[in-house]
Amino acid sequence: MRRYLIIFLAALASIALFFLTKYVLQKLTKKNSVFFASLISLSGFSIFILLSFMYLEHDAAGPTYNYNPPSIKNGKVLDGKFSK
Repeated sequence: MRRYLIIFLAALASIALFFLTKYVLQKLTKKNSVFFASLISLSGFSIFILLSFMYLEHDAAGPTYNYNPPSIKNGKVLDGKFSK
């Protein structure tokens, strides 16, 4: 679920970056403002995705870890945990 939220937020940020760049370039009367705005928007999308995944997934469990779910032993509930 986190992955889809990151992609959605990255898309929103890139759209906002596109319109902001296009607006600024039109005020500066640059030609090809749509091309430059698209290029900056695409690079902003890529950077946002990369940084978000690096930030949010750095403490995730590795693929080699096994999960032991909570269990009941002698009438007591033992917590679940990851083990190698």
